[in-house]
Amino acid sequence: MCGHVSIYYKKTNIDKKIDIEKIVDLIDHRGPDHTGFYKHEKIEFGFKRLSIIDLGNGSQPMEKDNKVIVFNGEIYNHKELKNKLQEKGYKFNTNCDTEVLLSLYSDKGKECLKDLTGMFSFIVFDKDNESVFGARDHFGIKPLYYIEEDDFIAFSSEYKALLSLIEEIKIKYKSLQSYMSFQYVLPNDTMIDKIKVVPAGSFFTIKDNKLAFQKYHYFDLSVSKSVTNEDVKNVVIDSIKKHMIANVEVGTFLSGGIDSTIVAAIAGKLNPQIKTFSVGFGVDGYNELDVAKETASKLNLENIQITVNQEEYIKSLPKIMYYLDDPVADPSIIGIYFLSKEARKHVKVVLSGEGSDELFGGYNIYNEYSSIKHILNMPDFMKDTINKISLNMPEIKGKSFLYRATTPLCKRYIGNAKIFDNDEAKLILKNYDEEYRYDNLLGKIYEEAQNMKYDHVTTMQHVDLCTWLQGDILQKADKMSMAASIELRVPFLDKEVLEVASNLSLNQKIKKGGTKVLLREAFKDTVPDHIVNKRKLGFPTPIRVWLKEDLGLVVKETIEKANVDHLINKSYAYKLLDEHIQNKKDNSRKIWAIFSFCLWYEIFIEKKEIIY
Repeated sequence: MCGHVSIYYKKTNIDKKIDIEKIVDLIDHRGPDHTGFYKHEKIEFGFKRLSIIDLGNGSQPMEKDNKVIVFNGEIYNHKELKNKLQEKGYKFNTNCDTEVLLSLYSDKGKECLKDLTGMFSFIVFDKDNESVFGARDHFGIKPLYYIEEDDFIAFSSEYKALLSLIEEIKIKYKSLQSYMSFQYVLPNDTMIDKIKVVPAGSFFTIKDNKLAFQKYHYFDLSVSKSVTNEDVKNVVIDSIKKHMIANVEVGTFLSGGIDSTIVAAIAGKLNPQIKTFSVGFGVDGYNELDVAKETASKLNLENIQITVNQEEYIKSLPKIMYYLDDPVADPSIIGIYFLSKEARKHVKVVLSGEGSDELFGGYNIYNEYSSIKHILNMPDFMKDTINKISLNMPEIKGKSFLYRATTPLCKRYIGNAKIFDNDEAKLILKNYDEEYRYDNLLGKIYEEAQNMKYDHVTTMQHVDLCTWLQGDILQKADKMSMAASIELRVPFLDKEVLEVASNLSLNQKIKKGGTKVLLREAFKDTVPDHIVNKRKLGFPTPIRVWLKEDLGLVVKETIEKANVDHLINKSYAYKLLDEHIQNKKDNSRKIWAIFSFCLWYEIFIEKKEIIY
């Protein structure tokens, strides 16, 4: 796990080249073990290394066969690939996956991507023809941003390193409007106008100064064969084994849910001395430390726990927003940051359970299908009539159910989180644009699902894989772990696991009152009984409570001071906060979205100093 910056010069005789040594220091937290540079008249690389594999070698940028690479991530099948390359006559000077990746690219070109199992963003410069090839992994686990100007194209693992290269930083309004609904900026966009994202599952080339992208991986959740308990169990265990390969100590996060418990249980069988790490907040209803402790005890694993109080939570917010790059209004981010910091005291790599819900059908919202399917099968005229009735009903029990059951999925489901609906977004945003309604922004994704003939639940999974997973889950996982200089690995997000999970039938994903049906069945004898059918809670964070206390004061002050009056209707924001404090409504997530943007604006646009 590392960080890299690349500058490709379209013109080699420009007056002033970029000081890459200065800007790469902005991502030092991603790789404090070693700094390396490569300079050519056409391209410059800067690299920060966090040493995980072949500690004494593997420094980057790495040069071989007249090619130079910078690579962030891990290739878990690099030993098997190395053996195949050696059979072809390739020689190796190290035991690291970077050299394997570079040799594989030399051997197969873009076709190398089909052979890779892992997480990665990498860039290769071919000195012979002065061309560039780069790619991101299938799921988008490892980030890569870029900007293109008249004289150069620049890439970076975090966009804070690119900001000084932009003459005038402007907000991308489409991103702000979508953020207010999704709680994150949609994948492939950023909040800043000139900064873009290399799409997940894509590669790019630069030839004759022209940057071009091509998709090499598409999510396909079409059922083509039957899947058994053993299929699921074997592929998950195999993935966890691969993800434990390292020349440093590996630990695992442990919450109160089944995903992290499966990872910890299997990892514990492979290494009984493995350490597990858990975080809580000391507020009733928002603390699963007791569950984690019981789980670790039954698995005979060491469990290291921390509790984050309100004061620590508040104090950490500015630096956490800085590490994030784009705002993500997910309150659980802070817990992951503190958990990563604690784990870094003991290990250099941690395993985590991200991705299981999207692949195996784990979100509670997926199970709404069990309740509404009888209405979905009604004639359209009946559904239209019920829908109109639901819109005119007072706020009583059943109103939301009737609305959801009779509104087309593409008009209401935007992923696992929805903050402001389109109508309320008009009240909080000064420049609301009908073109950027969330249903318009997701039109292509729903069209893909329709073309693939996905059922109701699989369509929801497809939306989450293309939006929520990349925009929220993987953003906070990468940025918060890297902020603590620790490598976070996600065994469920493996292409072989995806292949098995994509073939699950509907009743293997959900049943009335249950989710992740086949996954739970497959590991019922592996995880403790109290976890097998435990309802998913997510990552409970007590902002609902704390916004009525000191956190609420900080939030209000931040909204007041941020110079966002041309973008945000502050009077409506204060109304939401007052309603929440007075216990009239739970507006915590809406308030958090507004606050997070205001804090981001102060740091990245107003350049407010961060106090560590």
